Amino acid sequence: HRRRNLRESLQELRSRKEKSDSRLAAIGSLQQSERAALLSAPTPSDEKYTSSSVVQSSLPGRSGLPDPDRERRIEAKKQNYATHAASKKAERRNALHTLYMNAREFIVTEEKLQEAVERAFDPQNKQFDTDARRGLNVWNLDFPDTVKDMLARVNRGEGGKAVERFAGYGAVTDERMRRLGEELTGGKM
Repeated sequence: HRRRNLRESLQELRSRKEKSDSRLAAIGSLQQSERAALLSAPTPSDEKYTSSSVVQSSLPGRSGLPDPDRERRIEAKKQNYATHAASKKAERRNALHTLYMNAREFIVTEEKLQEAVERAFDPQNKQFDTDARRGLNVWNLDFPDTVKDMLARVNRGEGGKAVERFAGYGAVTDERMRRLGEELTGGKM
C-alpha cells in the first residue's frame, strides 16, 4: 500500500505542477502581448493635445543640439587619455624597477632576519654615538626636531648647523647629481 500511495501522490503532485506551470505561462504570455500592444500603440489624441510642450530634439531617440566641434573634442580627449595612460604606465614601471632594486635589502629568510637583528642591537654599533658619549639607542642623539623647530629654522632663513648655512652650491649640486644618476641608471642611489 505504501508504494502505491507514494506513486499516486507523486503523480498527483506532478500533474498539479504541470497545470500551474501552464497556467502561469499562459498568464505571462498574455501580459507580454498586452504590454507589446500598449507600447506599439500610437499616442492617444487626448494625451497628445493635453501634454505639456516638449522640444522635439530632447525627446528620446533624437540627437541633441548640433555640435560641429564634437569630433575634434573627442580626438583631443582620446589624446589626453593616451598621454595620461602612458605616464601612469611609466610611473608603474619606475615603481616596479625601484622595488626590484630595493628587493636586495628585503628580509626574506630567517638568516637575514637574524643578521638584521644582530646588526641593529650590536653593542659595537656606532650609529647612535655622539662626540660626547657612546650611545646604545636613538635617544642618545637627543630628541628629534619638532615641526615648530623646523618651521622656525626655515622662517629665520638659516640652517640648523653652521655648515649648512655656508654649504654653498655643493650640497645642491650633490643632490642634483644623485637625482641625475638615479634617472640614468633607473634605480635609487
